[in-house]
Amino acid sequence: MRTAAILLLILAPAGGAQALADTARSAPAPAEWQTFDVLVDFENLPRTYSCDDLWYRFRDVLLQLGARAYMTITPYDCGYPGGGAARSPHVEVEFQLPRVLHGAATRYAQLSVVDASVRLAPGSPRSLDAHDCDLVTQLEGTLFAALPLQIERSDFHCSVSPPSFALTVDARVAAPAAGPPPAAAAATVSQR
Repeated sequence: MRTAAILLLILAPAGGAQALADTARSAPAPAEWQTFDVLVDFENLPRTYSCDDLWYRFRDVLLQLGARAYMTITPYDCGYPGGGAARSPHVEVEFQLPRVLHGAATRYAQLSVVDASVRLAPGSPRSLDAHDCDLVTQLEGTLFAALPLQIERSDFHCSVSPPSFALTVDARVAAPAAGPPPAAAAATVSQR
């Protein structure tokens, strides 16, 4: 029992349960996974990103937006340590986001989701920093524009020093799994 609790803490995104509780705005709804395949073409980024840098940033942003953990991220024309400065990389992403089901289709539900406000800013997710301002600006106009997401708030100050940004997106994220009622949890502990 103790091992399972530790694994859940390790696998859950940092602050995930609290962040979801703070931003959830609806009752859970039945949903299924919808597949997306998007090619993002960046243009003249002010800094060079390695393919690993791009992979981690895309993974972390997509997970924060409610994407299924299984995804394929393929960066092209990236920079690499000691190599040339590739400022216009391309990233192909294949991933799944939840889509709410209605009526008779609810019987095919694969998960329950809630509407949530997801904030992208330096440190949220952890792989983003203030110098990713132009990267996130271009994500807003490319990747996010291709998805069923609604931008709530967009605040970019990329040309100042230090740069800063904050982007708030309406997204559907998996509803937290309901735990056992308090009486059942107490009964489980007492059976040891």
